[in-house]
Amino acid sequence: MSKKIFDEILLPYDGSRFSKKALEKAVDISKRFGSRLHLLTVVNLSYIQPPGGLLGMTRSSNNPAKRFLNASRLDAEKALSEQTRLCKIQEVKADYSVRVGNITEQILKFAKQKKITLIIIGSQGLHGFGKLKTLGSTSRKVSELANYPVLIIR
Repeated sequence: MSKKIFDEILLPYDGSRFSKKALEKAVDISKRFGSRLHLLTVVNLSYIQPPGGLLGMTRSSNNPAKRFLNASRLDAEKALSEQTRLCKIQEVKADYSVRVGNITEQILKFAKQKKITLIIIGSQGLHGFGKLKTLGSTSRKVSELANYPVLIIR
């Protein structure tokens, strides 16, 4: 039995305004087609720079980079848990996952593992402590490399 195009939807979510718009679209599609929605946040340490990192203060024995990574993962879990709860209130089958690593690679790896049939992604996201417009580099790379349909939401 082959999967329909909307059976398993992946939504990379970072809390940016574009990922929030993408979530709205993903919920709408999921409700219409009875799809399962997978929310995914990828934490990438290269985007996380502790305040003292610029001053060479990251060499302390208590490893601030690891603490920042753990805090970022916990923040992502909390945000995704809340969004998943809101999806379920709207009668959308939803789950979430937090991964660490290269954002594009982790999105594509997750999609392959979960047999995703559609990726819905915001056109731009958040990086580090504030918005840095990266010309939608992640969404562009995902759309170029994915073996699945990709819907980019502006």
